Amino acid sequence: MIYKEQRFIRSSGTQITFEKHTFVGRVVQNRRRHDCTSQMLHATKPKEYCVIVDEHNRVVGAEPRDVTVRNRLLGRGSYVFVTNDLGELLVSKRSMKKDVYPGHWDVVIAGVVQAGEEYEDTAARELSEEIGVSEEGARAGLRRLFVFPYRDATCHVWGCAFTFNHSGGELRLQEDEVDWAGFRSWEQVGQMLQKEQFTPVGRHILELYRGPREGPQGGPQK
Repeated sequence: MIYKEQRFIRSSGTQITFEKHTFVGRVVQNRRRHDCTSQMLHATKPKEYCVIVDEHNRVVGAEPRDVTVRNRLLGRGSYVFVTNDLGELLVSKRSMKKDVYPGHWDVVIAGVVQAGEEYEDTAARELSEEIGVSEEGARAGLRRLFVFPYRDATCHVWGCAFTFNHSGGELRLQEDEVDWAGFRSWEQVGQMLQKEQFTPVGRHILELYRGPREGPQGGPQK
């Protein structure tokens, strides 16, 4: 499958060209073209560029992840509620290596939308990276819920929430992303929320999904 190129202008005036799902491109700065392909191929990990949006969720550029996180730039994020055939919710403990909310518990599989991605692309990629679901299977099973703005001392984002049903199969966790993950009943999730340190954005999305009138033991409103 061939995707069209997407171009983003950084605040510094740098033009960056990305192909969807790849992070090899050309950087044009001060009218001089610099082919960064060879540098990226030899790097241990390609630099991650995050989509930057305005207050209306319109894409206005892209910045490196470290710049985005450090300056709390307004970007996009995908958040996936993963359930099983019993209706239980996947709860995970974030790795201490994470640059945002390290060591926190979470009720969603989450990721920052990278340059060249749409919300669905990010959701499928994160399911693949964090719990071992194939991207093809993730795309087929994702159900989009709602888009929402969110801001706290750490996170500034236009997010999109999804659900995904994991039917059987073992969870294959990525050590750099997740320390532990398992399915819990909604009652158990409610008890954990009262005792453990969860990500603030995860709590917020869960309230939006579940509805303000539900108690800790309840599942989402139908």
